[in-house]
Amino acid sequence: MKVVDTKGLTCPAPLIKTRQALNEALEGESLQIVIDNATSLSNIRRFLKDNKLSSSEKEENAIWTITVNRGEVMPVIENIEDYCSVSEERTGKNVVVAIASDKMGTGDDELGTRLINSFFKVLPLVQPLPSSVVFYNAGVKLAVTGSLAEEYLKEIEAKGVKLYLCTTCIDYFLLREKIKVGNISDMYQIINVLNEADLIIRP
Repeated sequence: MKVVDTKGLTCPAPLIKTRQALNEALEGESLQIVIDNATSLSNIRRFLKDNKLSSSEKEENAIWTITVNRGEVMPVIENIEDYCSVSEERTGKNVVVAIASDKMGTGDDELGTRLINSFFKVLPLVQPLPSSVVFYNAGVKLAVTGSLAEEYLKEIEAKGVKLYLCTTCIDYFLLREKIKVGNISDMYQIINVLNEADLIIRP
């Protein structure tokens, strides 16, 4: 049985971890969610109830353990703010994610590929979402048809995140005919997006 440990985390992180674990679980698989604060407990209870997921719970020394079955239907959170509010300070920031590679980090390429795809798999669950994602150099390869990140990019784009793809990079890698998501942009536009950001995340 998979354990989702949310101790020490505040909303929306426990809800994000719960939703991610349910998404990765097999049909009928059970999960244990460990919670150490009443607010997250209340939010996760409501989320499970809204998605008609049966659960049981126990408490010991102010630590709650909820056992839930994945069931047949995958629950979907359209808006995490429906379950917990995000601070106004974070919501007001213009956050831009800058992607310079089709891998995350340096070292083992296979691991780097797995990490960057995991990053985009989790990104649609984060609230608030970044305002924009810019792709340059080999990062544009993530936006091609058939890439492991394609469906997640389409998901965040549908939620209002702007995707900017470096036109020079796309032509360099001969990918123009394979790009089906985002906006093909020149360096001037990409610089403006980065320049206007309050925070730039470079995974």
